[in-house]
Amino acid sequence: MFREPHGGYLFPEVARRRKAFQENNPGTKVISLGVGNTTEPLSPRIAEGLRLGAQKLGSREGYSGYGDEQGQSELRAKIAERLYRCKIEAREVFVSDGAKCDIGRLQLMFGSLVTLAVQDPAYPVYVDGSVIIGAAGPPRPEARDIRGSATCPALPRTDSSPI
Repeated sequence: MFREPHGGYLFPEVARRRKAFQENNPGTKVISLGVGNTTEPLSPRIAEGLRLGAQKLGSREGYSGYGDEQGQSELRAKIAERLYRCKIEAREVFVSDGAKCDIGRLQLMFGSLVTLAVQDPAYPVYVDGSVIIGAAGPPRPEARDIRGSATCPALPRTDSSPI
């Protein structure tokens, strides 16, 4: 499965090029669209909620274990109520640990014998999942994609969008 990983992760390359550009162009202000980082602290309300939630987990009375596989029922109900203004029911809400994990799980579910279509641009880990499950062959230096995947460029002429 991990025999021939695709060479080069995008974000270290972006960082390398940004650094080289800044060294060659001192004083130039660069707005980086590479890997994001937080710029502001958590709001006091969020920080307090996290603290209280962690404190609850430290006692037998407050410990809840894992939530439902779709997300904790109380959270799903609040999302349906507040975000969707009761236009959907709590049972229709799915709380995930993130799109990257979900895409990896979908790839695993469909197996290594299917072709993966990936929008371009895309977060590199979306293709990495096909490498992990053995759907990808060796890297092709002449192409931006790898065997077992098809790149779908998000361009005006293709009438597609990455969003």
